[in-house]
Amino acid sequence: MQEEMGYQNVQAVHELAKKGRLAYQRGDNLGIYTLADLLLTYMAGQTYDWDRERNQPPEKLRKINAPCRYYTLGWRSFAYDYAMILLTPEQAMSEDADKIMRRRELNARKQVSDAFVWLQGRGVIKKLEPASLGKNAGFLLLLGDDEENRAVERWARQCLGLPMIR
Repeated sequence: MQEEMGYQNVQAVHELAKKGRLAYQRGDNLGIYTLADLLLTYMAGQTYDWDRERNQPPEKLRKINAPCRYYTLGWRSFAYDYAMILLTPEQAMSEDADKIMRRRELNARKQVSDAFVWLQGRGVIKKLEPASLGKNAGFLLLLGDDEENRAVERWARQCLGLPMIR
């Protein structure tokens, strides 16, 4: 059976969730930031898997110098795939359709951006490259233990031509 890209990454997200890494304190209980959890799972599914057994990139990715667990699709891809910017038929036919769409996009962008910030604060993603004109930010998914995350980051930085950080 052929595995989809990111299958092992998605499993790693589930492991983080089981350990409480994606939970937050809500009164006397733990809560779930559902959008952030969904976003991280989406990011994991859209990125190349890391070989967790060998703690290195898979051979096919080493040959093409491709980073693992590196997400660059931005907020719009997620918002589109989860219908956050979809208009109802009535809205689409409205004379205010453009205005409604702009408002939907702004709202989706804020929600997804807030989730990116929250995930960074939880230490499960790290921005390696900032957004620039015509280019989305690049986020590294930190889905393993410290040793694994350091290896994933070293490989990503090597692939991207970014300086190593100690």
